[in-house]
Amino acid sequence: MAELPQIASCWGRNALRGLFVVWLAAFIVVGAYLLAPHLLTLPVPDLGDPVVQRSVAQRLPAQRGRWLVLHVLDQDCVCSLRVLDHLLASPRPAEVAERVVLIAAQPDAARVAAIRARGFDLDLVTPAQLGARYHVEAAPLLVVVDPADAIRYLGGYTPRKQASDVRDALIIATTRRGERVAPLPTFGCAVGAALRTAIDPLGIRRWN
Repeated sequence: MAELPQIASCWGRNALRGLFVVWLAAFIVVGAYLLAPHLLTLPVPDLGDPVVQRSVAQRLPAQRGRWLVLHVLDQDCVCSLRVLDHLLASPRPAEVAERVVLIAAQPDAARVAAIRARGFDLDLVTPAQLGARYHVEAAPLLVVVDPADAIRYLGGYTPRKQASDVRDALIIATTRRGERVAPLPTFGCAVGAALRTAIDPLGIRRWN
């Protein structure tokens, strides 16, 4: 009978070890699940998609015959807002037309006014309208279009997630010289419902 307390004590230690192993495994799995969207490169539209081609070819009369740059930004995405702050504060390339495609269910009036005051053409869209009009599912996204409406760059702004090194000016200048620029990764936020479900099937992550 004296062995019973020892057996109970040993069983208790084993149970605690087992619980710790289960907790650690769950912590690793959940952590990896939440971290994965931060590290994933999000998809870009297909260059051969006719909807994409039509959307970038829709120009104002003053934009015809000029280089056109589209900045696709999500008002609820931290990465997009970092790019927007850069655009509003940095010198813009001369002789280039620029359009901000701002994704927002309820646009912020101050941001809208700041974008227009800076001289950007502005297209306000909801997430559903973005998918229908541009076939884009994620933001931020940079698109550089030549005067003949051919897409010369389609990709991200920075080499790393949430980096402060926003390279839009360099990409635009290099592309205008006729040089090919390798697309940067598209780190940011999923906008389309299908993409959000694919990346976060449990629906537990906030996309901002």
